[in-house]
Amino acid sequence: MDSINYKQYTMNEIFILRTIQLHSTNGVVHIESIGYGKEDGAYIEFDARALLDDIPHLYRMAKQAIAMEDAHTENKYRDMMKQINKDVKRPVGRPPKD
Repeated sequence: MDSINYKQYTMNEIFILRTIQLHSTNGVVHIESIGYGKEDGAYIEFDARALLDDIPHLYRMAKQAIAMEDAHTENKYRDMMKQINKDVKRPVGRPPKD
């Protein structure tokens, strides 16, 4: 098997928002996706066996990313509630006249 020289390839980073089309042909899975911008759209062809080998890792990493996002959201709202409680305890309006 020939070794691959990865230095000759350039990597483009894109954000995948949604998969809009999936289909397969002989040994290949075809995925078309869109992102937030025109430049983030992509058409990718995966070797079917390699993709199948990656699915357990992709599943675990997706679950981990969702848990991290949920924890961040929970902390954000918890901090907001603490700030609201502080604000509510402050005197409201003008101080009373003596």
